[in-house]
Amino acid sequence: MLELLATNQQNKFFSGLFLLAALSKLSLKTGIKIALACGFFLAASTTSYASDLISMLEKMSAASQSRNYQGTFILRKSDQISTLRVSHGKDERGVWESLEALNGEPRRVILQNKKVISIFPAKKLLTIRQSDATTSLKHKLPDNLAKLTKYYTFHQLNSDRIAGYKTFVLDLEPKDQYRYGYRYWLENDTGMLLRCDILNAKHSVIEQMMFTQMHYLDKPPIAAFKNINLKGYTVQKLEDETKPVNAVNWRVTKPPAGFKYIRSHYRKSLSLPALLQLVYSDGLASVSVFIEKLNDKTVHLAGSSALGAIHAYGVQYGDHYITSVGEVPAITVMQMAQTTKQVNSLKQAINTRKQASQ
Repeated sequence: MLELLATNQQNKFFSGLFLLAALSKLSLKTGIKIALACGFFLAASTTSYASDLISMLEKMSAASQSRNYQGTFILRKSDQISTLRVSHGKDERGVWESLEALNGEPRRVILQNKKVISIFPAKKLLTIRQSDATTSLKHKLPDNLAKLTKYYTFHQLNSDRIAGYKTFVLDLEPKDQYRYGYRYWLENDTGMLLRCDILNAKHSVIEQMMFTQMHYLDKPPIAAFKNINLKGYTVQKLEDETKPVNAVNWRVTKPPAGFKYIRSHYRKSLSLPALLQLVYSDGLASVSVFIEKLNDKTVHLAGSSALGAIHAYGVQYGDHYITSVGEVPAITVMQMAQTTKQVNSLKQAINTRKQASQ
């Protein structure tokens, strides 16, 4: 069960599976001077420092998404290492991105705007699904950096070099035990995220994404998205049946501070019963709570389990089973699973979610 739910969480890497956050760091030169690419200085005060730093990061992140590039990066989760080739382009039709596994089972994922196409050559299988909304299959800066200062402290570290490029380095240190720390390496001139480390409470790296080679292109790498021989492949369309919020009477009654209700929908699978999914996020870390009617065919996760930075926790609630999964510490998913309840009325659920989203 954990492997299935972890796969659902991982839609940023393969099969539209793994949604996770990643950032980038800035590097400080002598004095309080920074932001070589943007050409301004940070003020001495902490408030001004964070504000200017965030502003620069947001501009650089937006600029990097519009660039064309190709490269290779490694993804390390616990003792598992994957090597992937990435191609990224943008034209009048929107954003295109391709990820191809270079070790292990052959796999490839192509993102066209919000359509995610996953190709499994060994199984002669191609799946198509709609993404929740993303501009990249790999790690990128979050969209709302300014809001994160309430739950994370920003620290700028010494500059570094990744894949031959000079980078800024930035730490996001959590202010409580319910979220991980993040360390980002951003390319000086463009803001391209070249490395991201996820850190536990002991500041040990528990997950890492790092480019080993990357080069910019003048034009979108169209060849990376075309000329794919799919003769003999089985095509499956994976579609989620979206359930309106006002028709879902489940909620997490005591989420950790900062984790707000984002959305809910049903997830369908060809081999498993439908799962109701509630999504909560602090703007960087996210947790999915899956709710399923008990049946004799499904083996459920009892208690906690982990895969790299991903933790999961399962518990029975009446005639339902609740499993929370997220790239967060174990205590976070445990608290959210144990405090997920079915409320008496839809009106009560709606009012509670409105309060939690504010």
